[in-house]
Amino acid sequence: MGENKLLSIVICTHNRANLTRDAIVSVLAQDFPKSKYELLIVDNASTDHTRKMALEFFEAYPNVLYVFECNVGLSYARNRGWQEARGEYIGYLDDDAKASKEWLKVAAKISRTIKPAAFGGPTFAFYNNPKPMWFKDEYESYTLGNNTRPISNEEFIIGGNMFIRRDLLKSLGGFNPQLGMAGKKIAYCEEIDFFIRLRRWLPAAVLYYDPDLFIHHLVRKEKMELRNFPKRCFVESVYFYRVFKQINQKKEEYSLTKFPYVILLVFKEISHIAIVLLKIIKTCSWGLATRDRKKYRYPENYIYEQLSGLIVEFGSRFEAVRQLLVSDK
Repeated sequence: MGENKLLSIVICTHNRANLTRDAIVSVLAQDFPKSKYELLIVDNASTDHTRKMALEFFEAYPNVLYVFECNVGLSYARNRGWQEARGEYIGYLDDDAKASKEWLKVAAKISRTIKPAAFGGPTFAFYNNPKPMWFKDEYESYTLGNNTRPISNEEFIIGGNMFIRRDLLKSLGGFNPQLGMAGKKIAYCEEIDFFIRLRRWLPAAVLYYDPDLFIHHLVRKEKMELRNFPKRCFVESVYFYRVFKQINQKKEEYSLTKFPYVILLVFKEISHIAIVLLKIIKTCSWGLATRDRKKYRYPENYIYEQLSGLIVEFGSRFEAVRQLLVSDK
């Protein structure tokens, strides 16, 4: 695998050997010349049998490479992937996903004809546990529609199904290790942070979306339990705020040298938090009891869909207060 290739597919994994095997097979089983791409399995400090599983593929396929990354964190693993790769485009596939049958062909076509800075496609839910009757596929699917097109500056490519030019990853230093999943720690937004930096550094960069470049992404059992939904939604909103605040706001605005101004901002955010909490209480009580039962047949649907926006707002306001209080002198 000494020569450069058009595509390098990177699958990063941490203690998910069995799921990762399915992801690997979904790539290698495609009707696409193995000489035209390489597949890198990045073992992110796994303690299960990931290494043994990955080496089986490494020994059986000349286009497969096994890499061990000792720093725990998805961003560390993704960075190690592009650093070891030789492809013009680095494609990232989640370890609990399965690529569609034409995934590599579609990716190669986009790479050759459109040549965007980055591109991606939709993800559709699949399950290995019984799905609750109330749970909708759309809750864990992601799509930007049915049209092939460059995406707007308000849209982003999802991290589990994205391709990025390797030279751009190198120029921008890849993904921020302070963001993204790290072992059992829930964290998000490393790819959004990268794409924001890419757009600022290269305003003319084209980010492209093709609905034919789709994957199927596993919905794990815990994601279908309503009790876990608020925490995930809250944490995601916190990381969204951190990324967008860092990009869009000047640090001086939150400096404690402007103490009276900061106090006013804190009270303003706390008042908004109180309002959001009241809305959450109302939604879970009166709103739930009087919901439109044709639209929300199951109470879980009402809670899931109505609370999403409120929890996002709560998380953002909460993080705003936290950052105001811990701003540097």
